Amino acid sequence: MNPRYLLWISAPVLLSAGVLWLSAQEPKGDGKALFTEGVKVSELASQLQTRERAIAQKEAELRQMEQRLNTLQATLDKDRGELAAREKAVHEALTKVENLKLRPAIDPQIIRTYEAMDPAAGAQALKELAGQNMEVAVAILAGMTPKKAGKLMDQLAPLDAKLAGRLSEKVGMSKPKDPSA
Repeated sequence: MNPRYLLWISAPVLLSAGVLWLSAQEPKGDGKALFTEGVKVSELASQLQTRERAIAQKEAELRQMEQRLNTLQATLDKDRGELAAREKAVHEALTKVENLKLRPAIDPQIIRTYEAMDPAAGAQALKELAGQNMEVAVAILAGMTPKKAGKLMDQLAPLDAKLAGRLSEKVGMSKPKDPSA
């Protein structure tokens, strides 16, 4: 046999034998290193599971809190809308009351003119004026002396009793505008 062939055959056999011999050897050292690492891994896995459970519980609590917050937000939005509607209604009512209480400022000359008129003619003129602008008619009537206003109302009642009643009501409910305003 040729020595070259012998080398080619024996080299792989020797390498295989060496690998088998090395794999059969026990690891050097006390062997506790692998065991302690295994314990650490199981402890870490246990801690991780505990933390995962705690996180899941906190997430559930957060979802409940979020639902309660959404419910409270919806209630708050509803209450805000109702409050705004009430505020608007109160504002409109106050404006209406103020407008009823206030009457336009009338030139005293026009009031004296109505007082100087014949009550029948004054009643007819006041009826026409009330048809065009009730507030001005109320202001004129309220500015007159009670005696002269009474004579004018005596003549107005047969012409238009409803108008006489409305004028009386509005005069009673109104007050002159504050000149400082």
